[in-house]
Amino acid sequence: MNTTQAQNSLTNILIVDDTPDNLDLLAAILQKRGYQTICVDNGVEAIKIAQSGWAELILLDIQMPDLDGYQVCTQLKSADQTKDIPVIFISALDDFADKKKAFQVGGVDYINKPFEIKEVVVRVANQMAIQSSKSKIIELNSQLEQKVKERTAELEESNQHLQQEINRRQQAQDRLLKMALNDPITGFANRNSFSSRLKQALKTSEKHPDYFFAVILLECDRFKQIKRTLSHIDSNQLLMAIAHALDSCLPESALLSRLEGEEFAIFLDRIQDENDAIVIVEKIQHKLTKPFDIKRRQILINANIGIVIGNQDYQDIDRLFNDAEIAMQQALELEGDRYQVFKPEMYIQLQEDREFANHEIALIQAIKRQEFINYYLPITSLRKHNVIELEALVRWYHPQKGMISPHDFIMEAEEMGLMNSIGNLVLKQACKHIKYWQQSNKNQQNLGICINLSTKQFFHSGLISKVDLILRKTKIQGKHLKFDIPELAIIENSTIALKILQELKKRQVKLSLDNFGIGYSSLTCLHRFPFDELKIDRSLFAHIGQKTPNLELETSATLLLKQIITIAHQLNMVVTATGIENNYQLNLLKDLGCDRGQGHLISQLLDPDSVEQFLINFYQ
Repeated sequence: MNTTQAQNSLTNILIVDDTPDNLDLLAAILQKRGYQTICVDNGVEAIKIAQSGWAELILLDIQMPDLDGYQVCTQLKSADQTKDIPVIFISALDDFADKKKAFQVGGVDYINKPFEIKEVVVRVANQMAIQSSKSKIIELNSQLEQKVKERTAELEESNQHLQQEINRRQQAQDRLLKMALNDPITGFANRNSFSSRLKQALKTSEKHPDYFFAVILLECDRFKQIKRTLSHIDSNQLLMAIAHALDSCLPESALLSRLEGEEFAIFLDRIQDENDAIVIVEKIQHKLTKPFDIKRRQILINANIGIVIGNQDYQDIDRLFNDAEIAMQQALELEGDRYQVFKPEMYIQLQEDREFANHEIALIQAIKRQEFINYYLPITSLRKHNVIELEALVRWYHPQKGMISPHDFIMEAEEMGLMNSIGNLVLKQACKHIKYWQQSNKNQQNLGICINLSTKQFFHSGLISKVDLILRKTKIQGKHLKFDIPELAIIENSTIALKILQELKKRQVKLSLDNFGIGYSSLTCLHRFPFDELKIDRSLFAHIGQKTPNLELETSATLLLKQIITIAHQLNMVVTATGIENNYQLNLLKDLGCDRGQGHLISQLLDPDSVEQFLINFYQ
């Protein structure tokens, strides 16, 4: 530790930094301006000096051994004798989170390293000015307190006049309180007044089990759009007109409240059952079918209405509002009578909606983090016994749940509109992998990759440009890429589908009609569209070669397979059988002239690391 002092010292400044050069430079800067400094290189010594009462300002580095700057500042701010000493952080850390933490632990300023001399001087001077102002304020407050004491006697003489003023203010406060319980636009009760009435009802229901009441929550539909076409004054007039229309439908014992915006609440006292509330609601709906006349304009208002029947089951008003809100949101989804009485089972739907939203967030994050991994199923030639292609099948590797099957996320991804993003990741990853495997062995230079396209991905406007980009970046040839197209995509919009297929063919991308045999118009697809391949669905031959054979089924299936293969070959199409599970199926398909096959008999699903070893073993 070293201590230096300049003449005409203005302020005691403690400098804390584990870098001697920084200490010397800061001390020199501040001494030149007349400040007194003490320099230390660790947090423990800095705290001791601060506790001695010497320091009036601290320049504190963050990154130090033992105690870092955050810890030093936290200890200083937690002690009464040091909590008022201003701390300026000086650090090379430039991340927003570091700065935020510096201010959270009590720092008053933050200077980045390498620092500018002028910036240090100005910021120190600013803090000194602030401290000086605080001292003056304390002094002035002390003087003011003394003056107050001196004038106490004088003020006592004015007590009578003050009491009169207090009475007048009390009357004004009473008027303000009345205003606080009513909506300033409609004149009816506001949320505070409505909540107070609900609390009374809950107390009554607690004492009397047979006491029932209703809370009706009503939100005017399309009000925001209508409001854009009206002036502020006209909008208020519309709200007043709506409020009076609602009030005209209510019994005298009811309470109408405008909660906020275009949302109203109604309290019905001492009802028999939900039908009493429904009668009022239907009366309101009928009333709202008539247009409101605002400045010679006819305005129609619809309303979504939620109803809650209050009884001993409720203990707080927040739950009443919450359940009414849930019922009102359910009413919003209805096409007919847009009101709903709250039922406990609505929580189930709400939970499902929340789970859907959470799953959507998880999928979006998974796409950003690229948690989707391709697994591959080899496709081999049934005649030459060589590997022709690898079909990419995506899996989701969740950081907590592990590997997730596509059956558990594909449908949700489709519903959420995320399948195209996932499909693009699959395509890019597959092209990178196939390029690597082509280059790793001379026997694999013509190895192809097969990608399944969903209907939404097939019709996405960016499909062709995405294919062009990935082919260019991964440097694979179009002829080594094949898309499995679902029949539904072709049938859905055949004109657009044909254009997309033709664009892909221009790039030499191969096209396969997937799951042939389970659709109702597959034969039509064969001659109308430029497919290179037909994939026979496993359901056509799954029952062949089983332990308990059905000869009649096997015979008919064999005839059907033979016809399909013959027709495909006549159309110059390659035929691939999917899901081959036993040697009987394999030999039969081979005898019938099927070109290619895939299935667990040939190979299980392989992760990327296993593919390379499979290819090596296959060609040995």
